[in-house]
Parts: sequence; C-alpha cells; structure tokens
Amino acid sequence: MKKVLTILGVAGALVAADMEVGELKQHIEVGYLGTTGNSESRTFSGLYGNDYQYSERTDMHFKADAYYGEKEGEKTDERYRAYALANHHFDERWYTYAEAGFMRNPFEGYEQQYNGGLGMGYILLDDKKQLFKVRGGYQYRWADFTEEAVKDSHYLKLGANYNYHFSEKNSFESELNFLEDLESTKDFETVLRMALKLLIVDSLSLRVGFEVKYDNTPALDDDGNELHRTDTTTTVGIVYDF
Repeated sequence: MKKVLTILGVAGALVAADMEVGELKQHIEVGYLGTTGNSESRTFSGLYGNDYQYSERTDMHFKADAYYGEKEGEKTDERYRAYALANHHFDERWYTYAEAGFMRNPFEGYEQQYNGGLGMGYILLDDKKQLFKVRGGYQYRWADFTEEAVKDSHYLKLGANYNYHFSEKNSFESELNFLEDLESTKDFETVLRMALKLLIVDSLSLRVGFEVKYDNTPALDDDGNELHRTDTTTTVGIVYDF
C-alpha cells in the first residue's frame, strides 16, 4: 500500500510595508513530500527570507531557498538560490536599486550562476489597496554551465510589480522580469511570478504561488541538445510571518 506524507512549509513575501526604521521581519519555509510502495520518492524544500528597514528611504531584502528531490534512489531535482536587494527612495515615486543573486541548478544546466545589477524604478500607484511599480537597469551574469564553457553576459533588465490587497492579511502579488542580452538579440529571458495569500488565523496564511520562466537560449544537455525553454513551478504552503 502506498504511503504519502506531506508537510507544508511557511513562507513570506519580500514586502516591507509600514516598517519602522531598524525593524527586521523574517520568514522561513520547510517542506517535505515522500512516497513508498509502488513508488519510492522524496523531495525537500526550505526557504529563509528577511526584510530590513535600514533608514526612512532605504529598505533591504534577502531570500535564500533550496529544493532537492530523488526518485528510486536517483536524484531528480537540485536547486539552490540566494538573492539580495536594496532600494533607496528619492521621493514618493522615484527610487534606485542594487541587486545580487546566486543560483545552482544542474537540471537547468547551471553548475553556478551569479548575477549583479543596478537601475532605477518608478512607483505608478501606491495606496492601501494597490501597488504598481516599474523599473529598468543593467544586469551582469557570470555562468558556469554543466555542459558548456563559462560565459559572462551583459543584459538590459526591465521589470514590473503589481500587488493588490483584498484586506490587511489577504493579497495577490505578481512580478514580471525581462532580460535582453546587449550583444545578442536572440538571447532573452522572461520570468513571471504570481502568488495568492489568504489569511487562516493570526499570522498564519495559505499561499498559492506560480512561476513560469522562458529562456530563448537554454543551456545544453550532455548530448549537446538544448534543454526545455519553459520551466514552471507551482507551490502551496502555509505562511507564517514574524
């Protein structure tokens, strides 16, 4: 008889709404799925993130996550990511940002990938119900591929965020990012993320997330063929903010 065990984790979004100077908000997530019987598999996921209000005009954010899976004793998934972001606001509309990131995902063809960038943003709408902002800037990427030589790239990055709050604890969040290689027009990448967060009780909420990534020039597999251009991720978890 097949046995299934599922543990949903806790998570938080990178949002620093109504934070005081010096205030730190943290969030963690753990998840596990295992099967026995007709199939033998297990997956593990974990996340840590924080939001810090450095000054009245500067906020900082950090998030790191890990995902690992295996089936019948063979590894099927492995991904590690870390991301840091700092925003400095000149006024109620204009702001500048600096970001840095790391990823390891052999199943997408990356032994290691490092990103760093900076740019400007503009807040089109910000009230108690909605937040809509756009941004643009430069991003540098250094990539060590599993089946290709090391490569560094220079990108134009464009992005937008839209958040809608149904109430103080219930919200919809979305983010769209577009990368265009400054040296090769066929090398571009798009990532769309969406999440719905619904209050359960006190600081606990249900969060349903969806991410779709399109890479027009994906890495190569061990036979020299391109990997899939589109990757999607769906998550369901219990959110705890503290």
